[in-house]
Amino acid sequence: MFEVSKLVRPCILARKEYVPGKPIEEVMRETGITDLIKVASNENALGASPLALEAMISEIRNSAHRYPDSLCHDFREKLSRVHGLSAEQFFIDNGEDGVITMLGLTFINPKDEVILGTVSFPAFENIATKMDGVCIRVPMTADYRLDLNGFCSALSERTKMVFLCNPNNPTGTIVRSDEFNQLLEALPESAILVSDEAYCDFADSPEYPQTLSYLSSHPNLIILRSFSKIMGLAGVRIGYAIANPDVVRMMLKSREPFPVNRLAQVGAMAALDDTEFVRRTIDVTRRGRDQLYAGFEEMGLRFFRSQANFVMVDLGLPAQPIFQAMLMEGVIVRPLTSFDLPNCLRITVGTPGENRRTLQALAKALRGSAGAAPPPG
Repeated sequence: MFEVSKLVRPCILARKEYVPGKPIEEVMRETGITDLIKVASNENALGASPLALEAMISEIRNSAHRYPDSLCHDFREKLSRVHGLSAEQFFIDNGEDGVITMLGLTFINPKDEVILGTVSFPAFENIATKMDGVCIRVPMTADYRLDLNGFCSALSERTKMVFLCNPNNPTGTIVRSDEFNQLLEALPESAILVSDEAYCDFADSPEYPQTLSYLSSHPNLIILRSFSKIMGLAGVRIGYAIANPDVVRMMLKSREPFPVNRLAQVGAMAALDDTEFVRRTIDVTRRGRDQLYAGFEEMGLRFFRSQANFVMVDLGLPAQPIFQAMLMEGVIVRPLTSFDLPNCLRITVGTPGENRRTLQALAKALRGSAGAAPPPG
């Protein structure tokens, strides 16, 4: 009898599957509800950059039958001008997830150690386990921040890669500049520090590290950026790494032949010029965070002030029934059971109307939950 499990690599059999936020289409099929809002996947509340949309529409009309530029030459050149770096320092792929996958394929050997926080972006653990690496999970601090003292203590001669998500997903908390310096100085040359900054545009803390300034002195630093959040291009998938040119050259050996489609390339290049859209997105996000904070405070819920476009809230009771009740009100949020936070929800900042509806649905769900009087904050 054919048993596929006997053919699969053991490290793949042992992996947990990634659980994404529920897409609107799936909820429509399951519930029949058509009036839905999704505040579960940290998508841009304003949609996509208008300049990016115009560029992509033109591109699909004129060049959909052509293969894309494999090396994203024009896009790399534009990024080099925006950041004041050389084009050879940029590696482009199919979303930040694609970049992270290429990091694993290029650098992680079986049994290499990969350090990450216990509550952080699942893609880090996913790629480490796919490559049969060993995940060293560092517990969070009491206020759900990445513990950089713990990261430093976890470093060893077997460490190959250290993943920081900053601002961190799903907590919204940050690693401060002094903590980043501490880790970078403790890092051996045989290890790579990956600073995932997908949400950096939303961070307004003066303590948030400006990591680009470290690239020239630390060739084992890799910085990740995304167009999914601030530019609203999650659906076309484009992200990039900023690194030492030698690192980029090695990653190019691992990549697919055409990892970034034409629409993503032209859309991202146009989005870099859309400063007005970026300004509006940041303004709506900051105001929306405050709107959610006020609602959570009124309900007596514990929440974590965020430097990203989402807020994590602790309900003090199992979140899954609350998630289901909110779903029936047409509001999709993200329960954090898969992050081992069974009492928490992650709620994306929406428009003012979406935020009001989300808070109303949450309050109704809490009232309807048996014995679920809101806990003290």
